[in-house]
Amino acid sequence: MVGGGARRVKAALALALVTGCFWRSYGHLMAAHVDVLVGEAHKGVDLVVGGRLAAESMPELTYPLERAEAFARDAATRAPHDLGSLAAFQTLIAHYRALIDLLDQVRRQHRGEAARAALTASLAAVDQAGEAVRAALRAEGRL
Repeated sequence: MVGGGARRVKAALALALVTGCFWRSYGHLMAAHVDVLVGEAHKGVDLVVGGRLAAESMPELTYPLERAEAFARDAATRAPHDLGSLAAFQTLIAHYRALIDLLDQVRRQHRGEAARAALTASLAAVDQAGEAVRAALRAEGRL
């Protein structure tokens, strides 16, 4: 007969296994989010520059942000300690969110090179933040 103590041990073991699996794939999952966010940032800028970003298209750009935010929240609750990669990822999310807001503003006012000029600094911030996440993952041995 199995007592209540054994159930707690089994539950703790199951939790440890699930957490261990998460951290084994953490670096690759985060790198995938980085690739998607940076790629979507460039796509969004290209669409605005070409005058092809409509309000109805914004969910295509905001959905990856929502998924990245969910991943960051999950990682933050499971983090064994402060991780440089997680902090860098949260910075990337903030820069991507700022770019999405700017894309929405600029698409109503500018096209072509005027739009590109208005978006250049924000896109560069996303690119730099993406590289910072990758560097942090490499430094932690997670890539």
